Amino acid sequence: MTFDGKSYGCVVVWPFRDPGFLRTFLNRFLGGSLCFLLLFLRSTVCGEDIRFPADAGVIDVTKAPYFAKGDGRTDDTAALQQALLEHPNQNRIIYLPNGTYLVSAALRWPEGTNSESSQRATILQGQSRAGVIIRLADYSPGYAISSRDAMVLWMGDSPSWRDRNAVRNLTIHTGEGNTLATGIAFMANRQGCIRDVTIVSGAKQGEGIAGIDAAYCDAIGPALIKNVRVEGFDYGIKAGHPQFSLTIEHVELVGQRIAAIRNAGQTLSIRDLRSTNTVPGLLSRDTTGFVTLLDSTLQGLPVRRQTAAIQNQGFLFARRLEVLGYTNTIENRTVTNLTVQAEDITQFSSHTRLSQFPSPAEPLDLPIEETPEAPWDPLEQWVSPLKFGGLPNDDTDDGPAIQQAIDSGATTVYLPNGAWKIASPVEIRGAVRRIIGCEARIINTGLGLRTAFRLVDGKEPVVWMERLVAHSGLEGLIEHASSRRLVISSCSDVRYVGTGSGDLFLEDVSSRAEWKLKQQKVWARQWCIERDGSKVVNQGGSLWVLGLKSERGGTVVTTTEGGKTEIYGGLVMAGSGPKADPMFVIREASANLSVGEIAFQGSPYRSIVSETRKGVTRVIERGAPHLADLLPEHGGGVAIPLYSGFEGPDALPATILNTSTNRISLPGYAPTRP
Repeated sequence: MTFDGKSYGCVVVWPFRDPGFLRTFLNRFLGGSLCFLLLFLRSTVCGEDIRFPADAGVIDVTKAPYFAKGDGRTDDTAALQQALLEHPNQNRIIYLPNGTYLVSAALRWPEGTNSESSQRATILQGQSRAGVIIRLADYSPGYAISSRDAMVLWMGDSPSWRDRNAVRNLTIHTGEGNTLATGIAFMANRQGCIRDVTIVSGAKQGEGIAGIDAAYCDAIGPALIKNVRVEGFDYGIKAGHPQFSLTIEHVELVGQRIAAIRNAGQTLSIRDLRSTNTVPGLLSRDTTGFVTLLDSTLQGLPVRRQTAAIQNQGFLFARRLEVLGYTNTIENRTVTNLTVQAEDITQFSSHTRLSQFPSPAEPLDLPIEETPEAPWDPLEQWVSPLKFGGLPNDDTDDGPAIQQAIDSGATTVYLPNGAWKIASPVEIRGAVRRIIGCEARIINTGLGLRTAFRLVDGKEPVVWMERLVAHSGLEGLIEHASSRRLVISSCSDVRYVGTGSGDLFLEDVSSRAEWKLKQQKVWARQWCIERDGSKVVNQGGSLWVLGLKSERGGTVVTTTEGGKTEIYGGLVMAGSGPKADPMFVIREASANLSVGEIAFQGSPYRSIVSETRKGVTRVIERGAPHLADLLPEHGGGVAIPLYSGFEGPDALPATILNTSTNRISLPGYAPTRP
């Protein structure tokens, strides 16, 4: 059978890499009641079994000195908390083998030696999503009185620098009688994630505040939430604070009591949201909220009180929505004050589309490819540079040992936790398909060494590099010199050099360097770039981004030489310095932009978009009186729900005409729908 252009065999042996079809079937026709059966099948049939070698530097909570039981009867709070507290700011994986871990109080991320090292670089990792359950004991003290500390996991507080926090491959169950419980108080910024996690309200009526609370303080985000299911609670996900952002993909929210997602001002970039509820799928009631919503299904269930699937008072751009069972699809309470009732929404924008040249109303609609999933090879196929004399945390060059590990014939090369120094070039070649750091650090110490790693041709069509901190100074982490596909995932401080033609996938990546992409196809999700000066240059390639956060001055993305760029959900933090360059540049190329700017420090970009078409350059300049309605204020900056900058059929007149008289053409607002 086929679904969404993909082929599936018998469901019993279906590999479940993208279980969207079965999830939708269960949600719509069975109310999600078989979710745990689905999770069991996914973990057992697919063989989800996340294990690490004994010398990887992973902290197993069931071993000495912690001895967590995981039997569902013993209170493991003290054991789990001690494992967390003893490894602050160490990029350590706190590992839970399959079992049910009973807790009676919040598990809190550890304090460091100062404010910048506290509550960061801590990864809670389960062996499997269905096999590891952290269960809050029924009627735990404090979970029915105040919601201040009533969460199962608390990942930190503001200010920022809480990077590299993560929760992976486990289930959280909030038990009975814990009426004010929250599953995860989520804190991560620049780079961090919740991935492959299920959060369940244990009460029959779905009691509890939120599955994921990303609004309890500021400084939450940018971060990634992917492959997550939340059942019950008042809210599936709470988000807030306009100076931060979240990227959300492949998320199911079922049985909430107030809203599936409540946004109080944050920038949310969402794709493949599946909400099954009697309440709104999205409640965005803050005027600074900026939501981009793609390829999503909002299923309404019968209820006496009629409601809309989406209630919006901020900025909203939506594309390819399926909405069933709701009275209204979108209630937009902005300048348009519009109600939409169509079940299928091709495209919707809460504010006027911007263009400086005649451009189509719909985006470029670049092909979207899923990030390839890395196979978790059996441990006998893993090899470490330890076997060849490499040793982390010393002053020797580990490059030769890493190269020998790559050339050993193993398919997975792992770098145990610690700092690995590379002073001589390392080529990724042969049979290896995965370089996984056990949250290890790479330090490029080679004088004049362009990059620590160089991807060249080899046996595998896709190569993964993941879970690394790339403290590579002025030099780079990896040169992509191959036609092979490269996936960089959950890596921070990445510097990239592209000299090959292979596709590039970025997921949960932070950087302080300029990215020059020439004639490449790139798909990026949760991409954070913080630097002064130019950040991304797309020279003739295809660049699709879900969730881009930039900081400081300089052009965020320059698209040239016929390149095509689509940014769905961008947060531009303008910073305090002067802004001589435009925020975005389109030069004889094509781009669609859905971005918001924040400039709380009083120094926003003066030039927003510079577009050159057939030798004519037009620039949107801040402050022009006739642009007040077209460029609404957003946190001291401006909001652009949709900028269209490309030639194509059915082009509409420009909405902004930069002429000597600053005349403006307003063709009027109309949502696009069948």
